[in-house]
Amino acid sequence: MAAPTPVVETTPIAEPLDNFLQQVVQTLHSAVNQGIQNMDNPQASEKIVKDCEEILAVIMQGDVKEWIG
Repeated sequence: MAAPTPVVETTPIAEPLDNFLQQVVQTLHSAVNQGIQNMDNPQASEKIVKDCEEILAVIMQGDVKEWIG
């Protein structure tokens, strides 16, 4: 029998962080869809890729207080 999963207490920033990251994922999803639709337009696609890279760079920096401040 597997051990029961321990209950994890939420922190005060959990909900705003979840909301922020949900918006990030939705934004990236929209950008990717636009990029796919504009594959025949290299300039538009390149801008979309750069925008996605910028968003991901901010996320990778991990400054949560800045995101939800």
